[in-house]
Amino acid sequence: MLGRIAEASAVARLLRDTASGRGGALFVVGEPGLGRTTLLRRILTLDDTVRAVYLAGAAAESGLRYAGLHQVVQAYRYDLPRLPTPQRDLLGHLLATGQQRPGDTGLAVGAAVLGLLGAAAARRPLLLAIDDAHLLDTPSREALLFVARRIAEEPIVLLLTAEHRGFAAGSALRPAVTGVPELRLGPLDPAEARTLLQRSAPHPLRRFVADRLLAVAEGNPLALTELPAVLTPGQCSGHLPLDDPLAPGERLRDTHLPTLARLPDPTRAALLVPAAAGDVPGGDLQRALELLGHAPDALLPAEEEGVVELRRGRLVFADRRLRLVAYHDAPTSRRRAVHQVLAQVLRGPVAGRHLAAAHTCPSPDVARAVEAAARAAEETDPDAGAELYERAAGLADDHDEAARLLYLAAVCRQRAGAAEHVQMLLGKAMALARAPGLRRELAVLQARRRGAGGHPRTAHRVLRDAAGRLTGEPDRAARLLLEAVDSAVHAADSRAALGSAWQAYRLTRLCGGDLAEAAAVHLAQVLALRGERGQARELLLGQTAGEAARALVGRAEVLGWLEEYEAACVLLDRVLGDPPAPHGGTESGANPSQRAAALGCRAWIRLWTGDWHGARADATEAVGWAEQRQETASLAQGLVALARLEAAQGRVAECGAILARAAGVARAHGLELVMGQIAVAEGLLALGAGKYEEAVAGYERAGALARGAGIEDPSVAPWAANLVEAYLRSGRIGEAEREHGRFDAEMRRSGPSWALAVSARCRALLLEAEGHGTPGAVEAAFHEALEWHARGAVVFERARTLLCHGQWLRRTGRTPEARDALEEALSVFSVLGAVPWEEAVRSELRATGSRTGRTSCTRLTEQEGRIAALVAGGATNKETAAALFLSPKTVEFHLGNVYRKLGVRSRSELARTFDAVSGGQGLSRT
Repeated sequence: MLGRIAEASAVARLLRDTASGRGGALFVVGEPGLGRTTLLRRILTLDDTVRAVYLAGAAAESGLRYAGLHQVVQAYRYDLPRLPTPQRDLLGHLLATGQQRPGDTGLAVGAAVLGLLGAAAARRPLLLAIDDAHLLDTPSREALLFVARRIAEEPIVLLLTAEHRGFAAGSALRPAVTGVPELRLGPLDPAEARTLLQRSAPHPLRRFVADRLLAVAEGNPLALTELPAVLTPGQCSGHLPLDDPLAPGERLRDTHLPTLARLPDPTRAALLVPAAAGDVPGGDLQRALELLGHAPDALLPAEEEGVVELRRGRLVFADRRLRLVAYHDAPTSRRRAVHQVLAQVLRGPVAGRHLAAAHTCPSPDVARAVEAAARAAEETDPDAGAELYERAAGLADDHDEAARLLYLAAVCRQRAGAAEHVQMLLGKAMALARAPGLRRELAVLQARRRGAGGHPRTAHRVLRDAAGRLTGEPDRAARLLLEAVDSAVHAADSRAALGSAWQAYRLTRLCGGDLAEAAAVHLAQVLALRGERGQARELLLGQTAGEAARALVGRAEVLGWLEEYEAACVLLDRVLGDPPAPHGGTESGANPSQRAAALGCRAWIRLWTGDWHGARADATEAVGWAEQRQETASLAQGLVALARLEAAQGRVAECGAILARAAGVARAHGLELVMGQIAVAEGLLALGAGKYEEAVAGYERAGALARGAGIEDPSVAPWAANLVEAYLRSGRIGEAEREHGRFDAEMRRSGPSWALAVSARCRALLLEAEGHGTPGAVEAAFHEALEWHARGAVVFERARTLLCHGQWLRRTGRTPEARDALEEALSVFSVLGAVPWEEAVRSELRATGSRTGRTSCTRLTEQEGRIAALVAGGATNKETAAALFLSPKTVEFHLGNVYRKLGVRSRSELARTFDAVSGGQGLSRT
C-alpha cells in the first residue's frame, strides 16, 4: 500500500503480541476516501496465524438496535455453546427481540460479548475488523467499545474505523470518551500521490493535467483513483479542457452523496451556487443566491453539518471533493444558469470564466468578452490569462481566430513557465491555423520553446529564418534576430551568433532607440566573446546607455569583460535599484528575470574583484529569482558562480553538489557555454586540492568547448592559463609550453590586463621548469606579471602570482623577499577565505622558517575583533551593540567584514573559527 507503511506496522505490532497472549484495540479514523477500508482489508492478510473477521456498519441499519452486535455473534456463532448459559441466553434474547430483558445492564451485555470473543480466542488468536463503526447502532457500538477497553490481556485485536467527521467536538467517538487509542489517517505525501494518480489514469497524463488533479485530490487516495478514471484520452493528453470543477468518478460520488442527502432540498439546491462559484467573496455569493431566488439562510443547514465553512470572509466547501459532487449532481441547465448569474455579479477575469462556462456553442461576442477578461488577467496572473484565452478559443467560430487565441494562451503559459502546456497549445494552434502570418508567429514561439527545452541551435535557425521572411518589418526581424543571438550563445556557437548579431545591427543602426541599443549591445557581447575587444569597446562607446534593463545588463557584462568594473556596477545598480514587485518590475524597469540576470552579472564582477561575500549574496539571490521565473540561463550562471566560489574556497562537497545541479540544468536545456564554465570550476577545485591530473582533465574539456565555440575571451571561461599551470605541476612541460605559446599570442593581441599578468606568471614558471631560464629572466617575468596586475583589480589571481613568486624566491635562497611576497598573498587569501591557497602559503612560510604566519583572524581590526568575540559567544546583534555602545546597523556592517575576512557564512562557523584560532582566549591582532 502506498503511504500506509507506518499504519500497517502499528497494527502488525498488535498482531505479534497475540502470540504471547496479549491484545489491544485501535480506532482508525480519517476523512472519506483516505483508504480506511483498503487498509483494513490489507491488514486482514498480514498474519495467517490469527482468525480474521471483517464486518462493516451500514447506514440502513444504524437505527436498528443491536444490528451491529448481530453481525458479531453471527461471525462467532459456533463459539456460543462455550459461553456460560446466562450470557448465551442474554445474547439470544437481544438478537431475537432487539431489547434487553429486565435487569440486563449495559455491563452485562458488554461482558457477554467479551466472553464470546474470549471463547473464540481460546482456540486461535482473533482479529476483528469493524469498518465504518460510526454507522453502527449505538448499543452495539457501546458494547464493542466496552470490549475494546478490556482485551489487553486477551489474544484479541479489535480494529474499528470511522469517518473523521464522526469525531467532532461532543462526539461519543472521541478518544477521550471511548478510551480507545486512535490512529488517524492523513493524505498521501506528494510523491506517493503522484505515483497513485499515474497508476490509476486510463491514459498517460500530461504533467500539467496531473498537477490539476493533484491539487483537487489533496492526497486523498479515492480521489486520486477516481478523478482520472473519467477522463477521455484527449483530456489526459491536455488537448481537451478539463471540467471545472472536475467531474467525480462514480465511487467518489457515492462516497459523498450521503452527506449531501442529509441536507434539506432547498439547501442542496442552493449549494450549487458556491460549488460553481469556487472561492469568491461572501457578499458576491449572497447576491448571486438572491438573484437565483434562494432564501438568505438557505445554506445555514450546510454550515451546521460542516459541509461548508466560512474562511476569511468566503464560504467554501470543507472538503473539496464535496464541491465536485454538489456541482455535477445538478442538471446541466441549472449549472449554466448559475454561471450566467455569477458572470453578472462578479467582476474581472473570474467573471469571464463564468461567462465562458455559461455558453457551450461558438459565439464571437462571448469569445471577445472572454478574451478581454484574459487580457486583464495576463499581466498579474499569466496562468489565469492562459485559461481564459483557451476558453475563448473554444467559443470562436473561426479556425484562425481559435488558433490566434491559443497562441495568446501559449504566450501566457510560457511567461508562467509551463513548458509542457506551451508545447500542447502550440500543437493545437498549428493544426488550426491557416493564415501564413499566424503560422509564422506560431513557428517562432515553437522555436523559443525548443530553445528553452534543450535545443538552442534549432531555435537559432528557426528564429533566424523567420526574421529573414519578415521583409518590410525591420523592427520585428531585428527582435527575432536578437533572440536568435541569445540561443546561439547558449549553444556556444559564437560564429552563428555573430552572423545574426551583425544582421540585427545593420537593420537597426540608423533607427536609434532601445532596439538599436539592444542590437549594438548584443553585437558587442558576441565580439567580446570572440576576443574582438577593441571592436566591442567601440560599439559600446558609440551607443549611449538607455534605460532598457536588458540592454543595461548586457552592456555591464561586456564592460566587466573589458575590466571596466566600476562602470559596469554603476549600470547594474541602476537595474537593481529597488526590489521588484511580485508580478512586475522595479522603478528602474527590471522585471524578476532581468533582476536575476543583473545579479548574476554583478556576482561575477564581485568574484573577479575580490568581494566574495557580496558575490555569494548576489549569486544566491540570482538563483532564487531565476528559479521563481524558470529562467534557466540565469539559473545556470548563478549556480556556476556559486560553484566557482566554493571551488576557490576548497569546499569540495558543496562545490560538487552545486556543479551537479548546474550540469543538470545545462544538459536539459542545451547550455553548452555553461558546460565549459562547469569544467573550469571542476579544474579549479582540483588545482587547489593538488590533484593536477584531474585539473588537466577539467581544463582540457573547457578548452575543447571554447575552441569549438570560437570563444576566446578568458573572462568567460578562464581555462588556458590554469591548464598551463596544471600541465607544469603534472610534469608535462612540453604540453605546457605549447599551450602557453598559443595563449600568450592571443592575449598579447587583445587580452585583458589580468590575463596578460597570468600569462607572464606562466612564462616565469616555464622558465624555471625548463631549467634554462636565468634567474634574471624568471624575475623579469614575475615583475611583468605584477605590473600587469597593478593595472587591474583581479585580486585572487594577483595573490596566486605572489604565491608562485614567493615559492621561487624561497627556492633561490632569497628568504626575506619570499616572506614578504608570501605574507602579502596570505593576507589576500585569508580575506577571501580561499583555504587551499591559504594553506599552501602557510606551508611555504613554514619552509622559510617563519613562525608568525598570520591566521586570517589577525586581519581583523580591533573593533571587528570585539564584535567577533561577542557574536562567537552567542550574543545577538542587538546585545553586541548594547555591550559596545554601538548601533545594531554598525554591528551588522562590521560583522559582514568579519564574515568575509574569516571566510565564514554563519554564526556557528564564526564560533568554530574563533575557538579554533583563539583557543577561547580572544583574538590577537597586529
